[in-house]
Amino acid sequence: MRTYIRPYFLLLKWQLLRLRVIIPMFAVIQIMIGVGYIVGLGFIAPEVDRPTALFFVTGSPTLISLMVGMVLVPQLIAEDKSAGSLTYIWSLPISRITYLFADLTVWVFSTLPGVALALIVGSRYYGFSLSVSWMIVPAMLLVSITASCLGYAIAHFITKPQIISLITQLLVFGLFLFSPINYPLERLPNWLQRVHTILPFTYMADLVRGSLTQYEITFPEKALLIVSSWMVVSFVSVSVVLQRRK
Repeated sequence: MRTYIRPYFLLLKWQLLRLRVIIPMFAVIQIMIGVGYIVGLGFIAPEVDRPTALFFVTGSPTLISLMVGMVLVPQLIAEDKSAGSLTYIWSLPISRITYLFADLTVWVFSTLPGVALALIVGSRYYGFSLSVSWMIVPAMLLVSITASCLGYAIAHFITKPQIISLITQLLVFGLFLFSPINYPLERLPNWLQRVHTILPFTYMADLVRGSLTQYEITFPEKALLIVSSWMVVSFVSVSVVLQRRK
């Protein structure tokens, strides 16, 4: 066990030192995105009723986690590939899975400031209180880890940095406008609703929303199963690719 624990903490320290400039800047940016998005939606739709405001605010943690995991993480990995940082890491006598765990830890916990402030500002701005349950911790961990694992899959299954950049930009567009995170699934066309019964985004938002309010998830077991399945499949796929890659 010590063979994995000590390298994990050393890699975690190395990542924090390497990203010591990026992480604070990134925390500020995601706070601006989270808060700005919630407040900005109020300008687009000035007459926001309580259910709509509830969806806006409680969808922000999922949206921030997805933006970090599926947009920022692949872009940074693409830069590390180009700079040769990953080549250096792969040359070290450590498990690549240990590196994956250390990197995931950094990105999962880096989302916390943006998530917390977006919820506080959003609930006060729209004038309602949240009913936070203990389920918020496992829900946010599951959502953040799944998003980061999906981002890793994008970064390691696609070899060209330019294509990774293009895909992440398309994801920003799709996540903000065509993923039922900040609005109910029923507002989408039928064919797109069927697509989102397979994708994890709706279920991610439901799990987080259900742990922040009295919102009742129709099929909580199904939501948990689908999000967990996406996490396991993406993590295992990335692990296999990392182990085989030279």
